[in-house]
Amino acid sequence: MNVSRNLRRLGGCVGALAIAVSVTAVDAGQGGTLGGQAAPPRPGQGIRVDARRGPVDLGVTDPALVGAIDVHAHLDPDSPGTGEVVRGYDVMKFAKIAQSRGMRGFIMKTHNGPQSAAAAYLAREYATPGLEIFGQMAMNLASGGINVAAMYEFTHIKGGWGRVVMMPTRDASRERANQTPEYLANARPWIQFLPPGAPTIVDTVRNGQLLPEVVHFIGVMGKMATVDSNGPLVLATGHATPQEALLLAREGRHQGLQVVVTHGGGTAAEFQEAAKLGAFLEFNSAAVVREFSSAKAMVQAIRKVGPASVVVGTDCGQMNNPHPADCMGLMAKALRAQGITERELNLMFKENPAKLLGLEPPSSQPPQTATRQ
Repeated sequence: MNVSRNLRRLGGCVGALAIAVSVTAVDAGQGGTLGGQAAPPRPGQGIRVDARRGPVDLGVTDPALVGAIDVHAHLDPDSPGTGEVVRGYDVMKFAKIAQSRGMRGFIMKTHNGPQSAAAAYLAREYATPGLEIFGQMAMNLASGGINVAAMYEFTHIKGGWGRVVMMPTRDASRERANQTPEYLANARPWIQFLPPGAPTIVDTVRNGQLLPEVVHFIGVMGKMATVDSNGPLVLATGHATPQEALLLAREGRHQGLQVVVTHGGGTAAEFQEAAKLGAFLEFNSAAVVREFSSAKAMVQAIRKVGPASVVVGTDCGQMNNPHPADCMGLMAKALRAQGITERELNLMFKENPAKLLGLEPPSSQPPQTATRQ
């Protein structure tokens, strides 16, 4: 299949691509799929999935996948994301794929509810015992905003796998710039049902300072552990602005929490300041998979902050992206092609995510073997 030509350039070919999959070139001008086969991407371009058909298993394998933890996967059961793009895989099905590639685990993110904690419990119990699966929940309006009660319930769902608590995403302050009717109709359609004058944004900062309720919320997180698993909570900054993310990271670290700067946005100076605080910067593979040439800029950013402060999340799993294990494998190949070493890949894909979640380092884990579906 022609798309494998691009993947070989990234350090390894993708198996099982002879099947008729719905992967298309990024440039719509290339004509999309040809009888189910992918049109060849131009040099530097990536792949994306036909959202009408959804992702298929491309069979991507890579040494960096073995023992890896994806810190940002979108899976069902969930509501559609921004733009009403539904999820392409449920947590049970993806867990089996992740385990077959030798992955150690993943974090399932939900924007508007606590179901990722319950999904993690069920997948651990009935689909893939031994795989480390966690939930991540954002404090958006659907959860009551900055709501200690919602955070408590999320982290106390049976199993205690609701480990990562995220500041607002779709309802974050930066969304004020997106209050157009078109955006709201796709991303936050429920706003039309709110009573007049009801808040449509969850603020965390005012006049350059964290709001008192946010400081209190983070303080409670710092004193809490999850039910059953007795795990430490992790603070994620959500869709905060870089300035807001630094304030959140500073308070989170002050309260003894591990902190991840979601999507790793900001300037080099802001990257470095977050790293000095001891926070992890999250770099997502969705951008690289869609545009392979973006790996160069990503590596430049990684070099500025240092791989010891980076974790990798896919931000994949939607109908218009490959599934997360493929995204992880493709990102590893792209970063390696830009000079990232195996040691650095292991830090970002395996060791740092384990540290973020309070897990034993990878070296103490029994070896895993990647198998084909």
